[in-house]
Amino acid sequence: MNAKKSPVRWLPPASGILFVLNLTLTLLSVAFYGLDTLLSHSLAGASTLFFILFVISERYHPEPLMPRHLRASLPLQISLWTRIFVTAVTYAAWFLLAVALNQIYGSGVPGMILSFIPLLLMLLAGKSLGEKLGRHITPARILLWGFMIAAGGLGLMARMPSFWLSLLAAMLLTGFGAGMARQAAAAERDLLTGDEYHYAIRPGGWIQVSSTLLVLALLTLLLRNNPGQQGIENGFSLLAALALAGVVTALMIPEKVRRNNVTAHQSDNGRFRRQE
Repeated sequence: MNAKKSPVRWLPPASGILFVLNLTLTLLSVAFYGLDTLLSHSLAGASTLFFILFVISERYHPEPLMPRHLRASLPLQISLWTRIFVTAVTYAAWFLLAVALNQIYGSGVPGMILSFIPLLLMLLAGKSLGEKLGRHITPARILLWGFMIAAGGLGLMARMPSFWLSLLAAMLLTGFGAGMARQAAAAERDLLTGDEYHYAIRPGGWIQVSSTLLVLALLTLLLRNNPGQQGIENGFSLLAALALAGVVTALMIPEKVRRNNVTAHQSDNGRFRRQE
């Protein structure tokens, strides 16, 4: 039977989705019900099973999610890993910040919305600056600076979340760095060509959603096991570590790619156009 007409063709995506879903539910089950429960053990077992199925399907399936000839592509790997770390300094950081505002400062929904306004403004400012800098320097360098600034902001939140002036400065740094990192990650992705670009968009979107669910579930586990300020500090420390991992990823971009990026065509807003 033709692989395209066989139900087995759905094994790679189905096993991957079920693995992420069960792993997320496992973390949440441990957070709310504890580790030594039948539910947690069942979900952990299902996660292991679907992970094994996913690995086997990617190894032997004629149409895996990631084609075998692209698995050694360093630019594609960097693009996919960058999406994970950008998630940590945006969506996950906003979630944890909302928890900190509620638990430490007692802010309600209106107060949280007002507090997020300067964060979003700095996110837009970082994105705008990244586009302007993109006319003169490579996206790899902008990505590096963005992750470094975001890591500094998240590290400051981890050290002094109960001091409002420190929290405000950390919010502004995190938002600005996240804006630069998001813009540079998109510019790096636009430089990919052919199959690399295609798979950076399709599996890349799935990876971003999956990493968001897993990081949020992990933060929930940390907050439940370490209630109060300690859990918030641990959460921001985790996000700062992920931002530093983004710094390492930016440093891994090959020097040849960095030189080629400088000579790529640019659009009017400073974004690099994808070259076919």
